[in-house]
Amino acid sequence: MNTKNILIGISAIFGTFIILFFAYKLTNTPVVSDFLEVNVIRKTDNVKWKADSKNILVEYSDLQCPACKAFNSFLIDLEKTATPNAALVFRHFPLYQIHPNAFSASYAAEAAGLQNKFWEMESALYDKQLEWSGLPNPKEYFVKLAKSLELDVEKFTKDMDSQAVKDKVQADVSEAEKIGINSTPTFILNGKKVEVATMDEFKQLILSL
Repeated sequence: MNTKNILIGISAIFGTFIILFFAYKLTNTPVVSDFLEVNVIRKTDNVKWKADSKNILVEYSDLQCPACKAFNSFLIDLEKTATPNAALVFRHFPLYQIHPNAFSASYAAEAAGLQNKFWEMESALYDKQLEWSGLPNPKEYFVKLAKSLELDVEKFTKDMDSQAVKDKVQADVSEAEKIGINSTPTFILNGKKVEVATMDEFKQLILSL
């Protein structure tokens, strides 16, 4: 092998190292983009943790999404340790192209929210996700969940089909599409899109606030 070939080989290896290094850095960058326009708590938002905190964590989620279900379990376990110093805001982004019951689930959650039980319904929908995801029409199942949460079923059913509830969900979807969200769950913390490699990194980020 002549000197020229050796130099070419060394250059190729070095070039590959640089590409892999920057790929790693990009993958593990904590935050990537400004989303300041969504960093505002609205009167219609569903909020928990510390609503008056200066830290605002906005979650765009799909109630039929298995990854969102896993993250919900993670967040509930996180809450058991301590209430994070942030306001957690839930906004809907149903991926209806692959989750045909996602919009209906969002309507059910919002209908429960009108009776101050949004988070209870959210948890119930995630817990029972496998049971209602494949149903041709999950509304009756959602009514069953409403009964288990001791909601006014007549009001729940009416609200679930109301234009006001549908408009609220659609407003969340339109906002998510406008800012370029294309997957769930997506988290925006203080106007920055959160990008972490593991749930442990996410936990460290939240508990450091």
